[in-house]
Amino acid sequence: MVGREAPDFVLKGVDGRNLRLSEFRGQVVLLNFWARWAGDSRLAMAALDRIDATYRRAGLVVLGISVDDDLERSREFAVAMKVSYPILLDTGADLGRDYRLQKMPMTLLVDRSGVIRYSNVGFKRGDDQIYVDRIRELLRE
Repeated sequence: MVGREAPDFVLKGVDGRNLRLSEFRGQVVLLNFWARWAGDSRLAMAALDRIDATYRRAGLVVLGISVDDDLERSREFAVAMKVSYPILLDTGADLGRDYRLQKMPMTLLVDRSGVIRYSNVGFKRGDDQIYVDRIRELLRE
């Protein structure tokens, strides 16, 4: 997926609002696909909340996307995590296929022109610093 245009989508957030990826063209976007059953998702969400708080004003948009089948439990999990960035609920298989999702969590960085520039599958300590380094590069472009 790196080097390709990020497939556009419209998803409903846990707050009830619909968000479209293409609305954020001109900003750097971090997409984090997660599932409540994937243990690393919890660690990733906490790290991404800190990154969002630091870089939002600089032009970063963080979007969390639940790919869980159980929407209500996914919504409850997202609310319990108390992250400040939008959490979106994917209700079908198309988005997973479009983004070639393999393992959760999966994080992508999309540049200002809509091209995927970085991809990471899973999450381990230290990945958040790699994200920050890549985000800084993209924000400077």
